[in-house]
Amino acid sequence: MSTQDSVGIQRGHYGRNISANLLFTIGRAITGPAQFLLITSHPLSRLDVPPPPTGATAITLFGRTFARLPFLVAFMPTTLSIKHILWANFMARERMTLKFATFAVLSDFMYETLSTLVFTAASINPMFSERFFYAGFSIFMASATLELFAELQRMAFKAKKGNGSKVCKTGFWAITRHINYTANLLFGFGYGLATGGPLYSVATAGMYLSNFVFNAMPALEKYCRQKYGDQWTQYEREVPWQLLPGIY
Repeated sequence: MSTQDSVGIQRGHYGRNISANLLFTIGRAITGPAQFLLITSHPLSRLDVPPPPTGATAITLFGRTFARLPFLVAFMPTTLSIKHILWANFMARERMTLKFATFAVLSDFMYETLSTLVFTAASINPMFSERFFYAGFSIFMASATLELFAELQRMAFKAKKGNGSKVCKTGFWAITRHINYTANLLFGFGYGLATGGPLYSVATAGMYLSNFVFNAMPALEKYCRQKYGDQWTQYEREVPWQLLPGIY
């Protein structure tokens, strides 16, 4: 079975679309440097907004010194872009379209740019604090690592002889049926907490949650039921939680 939604991954249609992958790779690769340049240029200064905090100590890398907090803010979308590039070129088996690549690059860039601008307004944001920043940064990095390891785990499972048509339900995939989405929700929360504080973290996590609950997961669950049949029904019994253990 395959689906042909031009702005989504082509479920059941395996192979590479070189032009789409190239566009996606280049588009995602520029986001980290672009976000750092946006922070350092501080466009909100035109509105008399003071510059964002820099952190108590600097970071030295390749002989250059960077303000700690701006560097770490830019490091988060850089981490996401590396993960996305690895996924698109080495992990995903299904084909992506040019429309999907364009949409994914633009939507992620706009989201990351908004978060960058929120951080540049930290000096006038009463909910921003370095304590929240480091908590959010830690949540972000841990959950991004979780997603990467989960994808590698599924990749290794599928690579074993006879497992190509089986449901991966071991390791992290025994926690929720869509542990990659769980990780996405967590790093969305962490990203928001780091850049804008608790209120903004609710907004960023809510964006992920609404997309998963009302769009991505229903379509993926339907596809998996049709593809795996009784295997998926058994998986639903063994792992009843789609996104959040004990909740949903």
